[in-house]
Amino acid sequence: MENINTVLRKGFQTWTHNLNICIPFFLNIFAGIFAMFVIFMVAVIIFVMPAMQDITTDPTNINPEMAFGVLTTAFYENMGLFILLFIAAFVVSTLISSYFYGGAIGMAKKALQNGSTSINEMFTSGKKNLINLFLTRFIVILIILAGIIFVVPGILAIGNLNILIQNPEEALSGTLILVFGIFVWIFYAIVVKLIFTFAEYALVVGGLEPLEALEEGFSFFMNNKLDTVILWLVLIGLSILTGVAGEILSSIEILSTFWSFADFVLSFAVIQPLTVLWWTRMYLSGKSTQFYDIDDYLEFKR
Repeated sequence: MENINTVLRKGFQTWTHNLNICIPFFLNIFAGIFAMFVIFMVAVIIFVMPAMQDITTDPTNINPEMAFGVLTTAFYENMGLFILLFIAAFVVSTLISSYFYGGAIGMAKKALQNGSTSINEMFTSGKKNLINLFLTRFIVILIILAGIIFVVPGILAIGNLNILIQNPEEALSGTLILVFGIFVWIFYAIVVKLIFTFAEYALVVGGLEPLEALEEGFSFFMNNKLDTVILWLVLIGLSILTGVAGEILSSIEILSTFWSFADFVLSFAVIQPLTVLWWTRMYLSGKSTQFYDIDDYLEFKR
């Protein structure tokens, strides 16, 4: 198992020689936006347009309150369809991200082992691991949702939500329990995501089934807890650093527009590819994989 410094340094070197690893992340965001736009338009056609046709008032006299009332009525009358549409949006977005993320991991694996990768690897790996990666993510989401048990005591303590709205002081103790439960649930979700960090990498790299990948990911984390947490903190640090830089530059009018574009490019062209390369290298190094070493190549060229 390589030390964390080697993982970071070698992973960064691999990224500098394989900038095309950013392609899956750009395609993922654009495909996701397009899919959500299509689903939104379907919702407008099915729910909003018929509801607006029921308004007999002159369109120029429609006020926001009237429109909101009509839309609210349409929502309650078609709640089942709204829920189905929401589930469809979730499934579609998860499938899209699973395809491109699986492709990115496949590209990272090939780049780390062979020194270079291609967009063809994205299509091959993405298609091969689409369903299994989707199922793995779905199982992790279910495990996270099981944490709703932490907020149940707070909900029961509050009882009638109308009391909380009308007289918050009477439900203060229940509110505190609910807020505490929400924080515990958030912490639980973070822990679940952390301990199953390597599940997706084990699935794509090792060609495992979803349950096997979850078991392997958990086992790998337990054997490499310190390095995993350190790399996780490094990635959080990068996110915080870009966030702080964004706050500073956004306050300067002439740089705010530039930073909005730069932040988008930085996230999808640098941070996300590096994240996949670092996690993939850490997992492969734990499996005693032979890597392509750019240092040896440069030494040979001299």
